[in-house]
Amino acid sequence: MIIIKVIKKINNNVVFVLNNNNEEIIAVGKGLGFEKIPYELKDESLIERIYVNLNHNDAIKTFEQLPLQDIILTEEVIKEGKKILDKNINENILLTLSDHISFMLDRYNEGLDIKSPLEWQIKHLYPKEMQVGKYAVEIINKKKNISLPESEAAHIALHFINSQMITNSIRDTSKLTNIMGDIINIVKYFYKCEFDENSLNFSRFINHLQYFILRHMQGIKINDGNKELYLEMKKRYENEVRCINRIEEFLYKNFNWTCNEDEKLYLILHLQRLITRENK
Repeated sequence: MIIIKVIKKINNNVVFVLNNNNEEIIAVGKGLGFEKIPYELKDESLIERIYVNLNHNDAIKTFEQLPLQDIILTEEVIKEGKKILDKNINENILLTLSDHISFMLDRYNEGLDIKSPLEWQIKHLYPKEMQVGKYAVEIINKKKNISLPESEAAHIALHFINSQMITNSIRDTSKLTNIMGDIINIVKYFYKCEFDENSLNFSRFINHLQYFILRHMQGIKINDGNKELYLEMKKRYENEVRCINRIEEFLYKNFNWTCNEDEKLYLILHLQRLITRENK
Protein backbone atom coordinates (compact mmCIF):
# COMPACT_ATOMS: atom_id res chain seq x y z
CA MET A 1 0.00 0.00 0.00
CA ILE A 2 1.44 3.40 -1.02
CA ILE A 3 0.74 6.14 1.48
CA ILE A 4 0.09 9.53 -0.15
CA LYS A 5 -0.41 11.96 2.71
CA VAL A 6 -0.69 12.22 6.48
CA ILE A 7 -3.83 14.34 6.93
CA LYS A 8 -4.66 14.40 10.66
CA LYS A 9 -2.69 13.90 13.84
CA ILE A 10 -4.31 11.95 16.67
CA ASN A 11 -1.11 11.97 18.71
CA ASN A 12 2.63 11.76 18.00
CA ASN A 13 2.40 8.09 17.04
CA VAL A 14 -1.13 7.70 15.64
CA VAL A 15 -2.34 9.55 12.52
CA PHE A 16 -4.93 9.47 9.80
CA VAL A 17 -3.44 8.99 6.34
CA LEU A 18 -4.76 9.03 2.80
CA ASN A 19 -3.68 6.01 0.79
CA ASN A 20 -3.33 5.59 -2.97
CA ASN A 21 -7.03 4.60 -3.20
CA ASN A 22 -8.00 7.91 -1.58
CA GLU A 23 -9.15 6.04 1.56
CA GLU A 24 -8.71 7.46 5.04
CA ILE A 25 -7.02 4.91 7.28
CA ILE A 26 -5.25 4.94 10.62
CA ALA A 27 -1.50 4.39 10.78
CA VAL A 28 0.51 3.68 13.91
CA GLY A 29 4.24 4.29 14.08
CA LYS A 30 6.79 6.09 16.22
CA GLY A 31 6.89 9.79 15.42
CA LEU A 32 4.33 9.80 12.59
CA GLY A 33 2.65 12.84 14.12
CA PHE A 34 5.79 14.88 14.74
CA GLU A 35 5.88 16.71 11.41
CA LYS A 36 3.58 19.55 10.48
CA ILE A 37 0.27 18.22 9.15
CA PRO A 38 -0.49 17.63 6.30
CA TYR A 39 2.66 16.13 4.83
CA GLU A 40 3.69 13.37 2.44
CA LEU A 41 5.15 10.31 4.09
CA LYS A 42 8.22 9.24 2.12
CA ASP A 43 9.51 6.53 4.46
CA GLU A 44 6.83 3.84 4.76
CA SER A 45 9.07 1.81 7.07
CA LEU A 46 8.02 4.18 9.86
CA ILE A 47 4.55 2.62 9.79
CA GLU A 48 4.30 -0.25 12.24
CA ARG A 49 0.63 -1.05 11.70
CA ILE A 50 -2.30 0.08 9.56
CA TYR A 51 -5.97 -0.04 10.53
CA VAL A 52 -8.74 0.17 7.96
CA ASN A 53 -12.55 0.23 8.07
CA LEU A 54 -12.66 2.15 11.34
CA ASN A 55 -15.47 4.61 11.84
CA HIS A 56 -13.66 7.89 11.23
CA ASN A 57 -15.49 10.05 13.78
CA ASP A 58 -15.58 7.41 16.51
CA ALA A 59 -11.89 6.67 16.03
CA ILE A 60 -10.87 10.33 16.27
CA LYS A 61 -12.95 10.98 19.38
CA THR A 62 -11.73 7.81 21.10
CA PHE A 63 -8.04 8.11 20.27
CA GLU A 64 -7.92 11.80 21.17
CA GLN A 65 -9.19 10.97 24.66
CA LEU A 66 -6.84 8.04 25.31
CA PRO A 67 -3.38 8.39 26.86
CA LEU A 68 -0.69 7.55 24.31
CA GLN A 69 0.89 4.97 26.63
CA ASP A 70 -2.40 3.06 26.76
CA ILE A 71 -2.53 2.85 22.95
CA ILE A 72 1.09 1.69 22.77
CA LEU A 73 0.40 -0.88 25.49
CA THR A 74 -2.65 -2.11 23.56
CA GLU A 75 -0.49 -2.42 20.43
CA GLU A 76 1.88 -4.70 22.32
CA VAL A 77 -0.99 -6.86 23.56
CA ILE A 78 -2.50 -7.14 20.05
CA LYS A 79 0.87 -8.07 18.54
CA GLU A 80 1.35 -10.91 21.02
CA GLY A 81 -2.31 -11.92 20.69
CA LYS A 82 -1.91 -12.40 16.94
CA LYS A 83 1.09 -14.66 17.55
CA ILE A 84 -0.76 -16.79 20.08
CA LEU A 85 -4.01 -17.07 18.10
CA ASP A 86 -2.46 -17.29 14.61
CA LYS A 87 -5.81 -16.13 13.16
CA ASN A 88 -7.20 -13.14 11.30
CA ILE A 89 -8.23 -10.39 13.71
CA ASN A 90 -10.57 -7.50 12.92
CA GLU A 91 -8.46 -4.34 12.92
CA ASN A 92 -11.15 -2.51 14.92
CA ILE A 93 -9.66 -4.19 17.98
CA LEU A 94 -7.12 -1.36 18.30
CA LEU A 95 -9.96 1.08 18.92
CA THR A 96 -12.10 -1.08 21.19
CA LEU A 97 -9.29 -2.69 23.20
CA SER A 98 -7.42 0.60 23.72
CA ASP A 99 -10.63 2.09 25.07
CA HIS A 100 -11.22 -0.94 27.30
CA ILE A 101 -7.69 -1.04 28.71
CA SER A 102 -7.77 2.68 29.46
CA PHE A 103 -11.14 2.31 31.21
CA MET A 104 -9.87 -0.77 33.06
CA LEU A 105 -6.92 1.22 34.41
CA ASP A 106 -9.27 4.00 35.52
CA ARG A 107 -11.38 1.42 37.36
CA TYR A 108 -8.29 -0.01 39.01
CA ASN A 109 -7.22 3.43 40.23
CA GLU A 110 -10.70 3.89 41.71
CA GLY A 111 -10.53 0.51 43.44
CA LEU A 112 -13.30 -1.05 41.33
CA ASP A 113 -13.01 -4.75 40.46
CA ILE A 114 -15.72 -5.87 38.03
CA LYS A 115 -16.02 -9.64 37.62
CA SER A 116 -16.89 -11.09 34.24
CA PRO A 117 -20.01 -13.30 34.34
CA LEU A 118 -18.52 -15.18 31.39
CA GLU A 119 -15.15 -15.97 32.98
CA TRP A 120 -15.86 -19.69 33.31
CA GLN A 121 -17.19 -20.01 29.76
CA ILE A 122 -14.30 -18.08 28.25
CA LYS A 123 -11.72 -20.07 30.21
CA HIS A 124 -13.13 -23.40 29.04
CA LEU A 125 -14.38 -22.55 25.55
CA TYR A 126 -11.64 -20.17 24.41
CA PRO A 127 -8.40 -21.24 26.12
CA LYS A 128 -6.12 -19.46 23.62
CA GLU A 129 -7.99 -16.18 23.92
CA MET A 130 -7.82 -16.57 27.71
CA GLN A 131 -4.08 -17.09 27.35
CA VAL A 132 -3.90 -13.75 25.52
CA GLY A 133 -5.93 -12.13 28.29
CA LYS A 134 -3.58 -13.47 30.96
CA TYR A 135 -0.58 -12.26 28.99
CA ALA A 136 -2.18 -8.82 28.75
CA VAL A 137 -2.78 -8.63 32.50
CA GLU A 138 0.79 -9.73 33.14
CA ILE A 139 2.37 -7.18 30.78
CA ILE A 140 0.09 -4.35 31.98
CA ASN A 141 0.95 -5.11 35.60
CA LYS A 142 4.63 -5.09 34.73
CA LYS A 143 4.55 -1.89 32.67
CA LYS A 144 2.30 0.02 35.06
CA ASN A 145 3.72 -1.49 38.26
CA ILE A 146 0.24 -2.42 39.48
CA SER A 147 -1.62 -5.61 40.45
CA LEU A 148 -4.66 -6.11 38.25
CA PRO A 149 -6.73 -9.12 39.34
CA GLU A 150 -6.54 -12.14 37.05
CA SER A 151 -10.28 -11.82 36.45
CA GLU A 152 -9.50 -8.92 34.08
CA ALA A 153 -8.04 -11.49 31.66
CA ALA A 154 -11.56 -12.63 30.73
CA HIS A 155 -12.62 -9.10 29.77
CA ILE A 156 -9.61 -8.72 27.48
CA ALA A 157 -10.06 -12.23 26.06
CA LEU A 158 -13.62 -11.31 25.08
CA HIS A 159 -12.29 -8.56 22.80
CA PHE A 160 -10.08 -11.07 20.98
CA ILE A 161 -13.00 -13.50 20.68
CA ASN A 162 -15.14 -10.72 19.26
CA SER A 163 -12.41 -9.69 16.79
CA GLN A 164 -12.69 -13.10 15.12
CA MET A 165 -16.48 -13.17 14.95
CA ILE A 166 -18.78 -12.21 12.11
CA THR A 167 -20.47 -9.82 14.53
CA ASN A 168 -18.60 -6.77 15.77
CA SER A 169 -20.69 -6.41 18.90
CA ILE A 170 -19.22 -7.32 22.30
CA ARG A 171 -22.82 -7.75 23.54
CA ASP A 172 -23.54 -10.33 20.82
CA THR A 173 -20.25 -12.11 21.52
CA SER A 174 -21.12 -12.25 25.22
CA LYS A 175 -24.55 -13.65 24.40
CA LEU A 176 -23.06 -16.26 22.08
CA THR A 177 -20.45 -17.31 24.65
CA ASN A 178 -23.09 -17.60 27.36
CA ILE A 179 -25.35 -19.78 25.19
CA MET A 180 -22.43 -22.01 24.25
CA GLY A 181 -21.61 -22.52 27.91
CA ASP A 182 -25.23 -23.44 28.68
CA ILE A 183 -25.35 -25.95 25.83
CA ILE A 184 -22.06 -27.56 26.89
CA ASN A 185 -23.48 -27.92 30.40
CA ILE A 186 -26.60 -29.59 28.98
CA VAL A 187 -24.41 -32.07 27.10
CA LYS A 188 -22.21 -32.75 30.15
CA TYR A 189 -25.25 -33.25 32.38
CA PHE A 190 -26.98 -35.50 29.86
CA TYR A 191 -23.98 -37.82 29.37
CA LYS A 192 -22.75 -37.38 32.96
CA CYS A 193 -19.18 -36.84 31.79
CA GLU A 194 -16.43 -34.27 31.42
CA PHE A 195 -14.60 -33.54 28.16
CA ASP A 196 -10.97 -32.98 27.37
CA GLU A 197 -11.27 -29.30 26.53
CA ASN A 198 -7.86 -29.35 24.84
CA SER A 199 -8.79 -32.16 22.45
CA LEU A 200 -9.34 -31.70 18.73
CA ASN A 201 -12.78 -33.32 19.00
CA PHE A 202 -13.94 -30.81 21.60
CA SER A 203 -12.52 -27.94 19.54
CA ARG A 204 -14.41 -29.14 16.45
CA PHE A 205 -17.65 -29.40 18.39
CA ILE A 206 -17.17 -25.90 19.81
CA ASN A 207 -16.53 -24.47 16.33
CA HIS A 208 -19.71 -26.06 14.98
CA LEU A 209 -21.69 -24.86 18.00
CA GLN A 210 -20.37 -21.34 17.55
CA TYR A 211 -21.59 -21.01 13.97
CA PHE A 212 -24.81 -22.86 14.78
CA ILE A 213 -25.64 -20.19 17.39
CA LEU A 214 -24.41 -17.33 15.20
CA ARG A 215 -26.77 -18.39 12.43
CA HIS A 216 -29.71 -18.33 14.84
CA MET A 217 -28.69 -14.94 16.19
CA GLN A 218 -28.62 -13.59 12.64
CA GLY A 219 -31.81 -15.38 11.57
CA ILE A 220 -30.03 -17.60 9.03
CA LYS A 221 -31.37 -21.11 8.40
CA ILE A 222 -29.51 -23.84 6.54
CA ASN A 223 -31.55 -26.08 4.28
CA ASP A 224 -29.45 -28.75 2.59
CA GLY A 225 -32.31 -31.18 1.92
CA ASN A 226 -31.00 -34.00 4.11
CA LYS A 227 -34.34 -35.21 5.45
CA GLU A 228 -33.79 -38.89 4.58
CA LEU A 229 -30.31 -38.92 6.10
CA TYR A 230 -31.63 -37.18 9.21
CA LEU A 231 -34.34 -39.83 9.66
CA GLU A 232 -31.73 -42.56 9.29
CA MET A 233 -29.37 -40.94 11.82
CA LYS A 234 -32.32 -40.33 14.15
CA LYS A 235 -32.93 -44.09 14.34
CA ARG A 236 -29.24 -44.94 14.65
CA TYR A 237 -28.31 -42.45 17.37
CA GLU A 238 -31.33 -42.28 19.64
CA ASN A 239 -29.32 -41.11 22.65
CA GLU A 240 -27.84 -38.17 20.76
CA VAL A 241 -31.32 -37.25 19.52
CA ARG A 242 -32.61 -37.11 23.11
CA CYS A 243 -29.72 -34.83 24.06
CA ILE A 244 -30.37 -32.56 21.07
CA ASN A 245 -34.06 -32.40 21.99
CA ARG A 246 -33.03 -31.00 25.37
CA ILE A 247 -30.83 -28.44 23.63
CA GLU A 248 -33.72 -27.44 21.37
CA GLU A 249 -36.07 -27.15 24.36
CA PHE A 250 -33.58 -24.82 26.05
CA LEU A 251 -33.20 -22.66 22.92
CA TYR A 252 -36.94 -22.44 22.34
CA LYS A 253 -37.74 -21.63 25.96
CA ASN A 254 -35.11 -18.89 26.26
CA PHE A 255 -34.86 -17.48 22.72
CA ASN A 256 -37.85 -18.87 20.82
CA TRP A 257 -35.41 -20.63 18.45
CA THR A 258 -36.29 -23.88 16.69
CA CYS A 259 -33.98 -26.30 14.87
CA ASN A 260 -34.79 -27.75 11.47
CA GLU A 261 -33.86 -31.24 10.32
CA ASP A 262 -30.57 -30.20 8.72
CA GLU A 263 -29.40 -28.43 11.88
CA LYS A 264 -30.36 -31.43 14.00
CA LEU A 265 -28.54 -33.75 11.60
CA TYR A 266 -25.27 -31.83 11.88
CA LEU A 267 -25.64 -31.62 15.65
CA ILE A 268 -26.17 -35.39 15.82
CA LEU A 269 -23.05 -36.07 13.74
CA HIS A 270 -20.82 -33.66 15.69
CA LEU A 271 -22.17 -34.77 19.05
CA GLN A 272 -21.82 -38.46 18.19
CA ARG A 273 -18.21 -37.98 17.10
CA LEU A 274 -17.44 -36.03 20.26
CA ILE A 275 -19.00 -38.58 22.61
CA THR A 276 -17.61 -41.65 20.81
CA ARG A 277 -14.03 -40.42 20.54
CA GLU A 278 -13.90 -38.78 23.96
CA ASN A 279 -15.00 -42.03 25.64
CA LYS A 280 -12.40 -44.22 23.93
